[in-house]
Amino acid sequence: MPQLDRIIILSQIFWLVLIFSIFYASLTHYFLPKFLKSLKIRKQIIDLNAKEIVERTEKTLNKQTLLRKILVKNLEITSNLLVHYFSQLIKNKKKVDTLIIDQKIGFVILNTVKFCDLKLLNSVPIYPKSMRFKD
Repeated sequence: MPQLDRIIILSQIFWLVLIFSIFYASLTHYFLPKFLKSLKIRKQIIDLNAKEIVERTEKTLNKQTLLRKILVKNLEITSNLLVHYFSQLIKNKKKVDTLIIDQKIGFVILNTVKFCDLKLLNSVPIYPKSMRFKD
């Protein structure tokens, strides 16, 4: 068989090794550094984006906690004012129609339920109408 002849096989092996060596050298010398550089740049971009995401998340969480503290503080002030106002009504024993006040408080509670956190809502004590003070 002519494809198994020793003379032909030696020249084929020589050219195979020579072409493979030139191809391998050109790939490792020219293309591999460019490929590794692009991978390194991509990794740096991903790391920078991850750091920026973490920083923005921390800023957002800090702002949210500050806002919650302010809301809880203002809700406590409002609660104290309402308690003080109703205690003054009880002390003076005046007959005052509290229907308008009940409607406004109900509207505030409705908006709080819709738009606020449950923890904020739980920080405001609410009593049913059956517990309303009577003369």
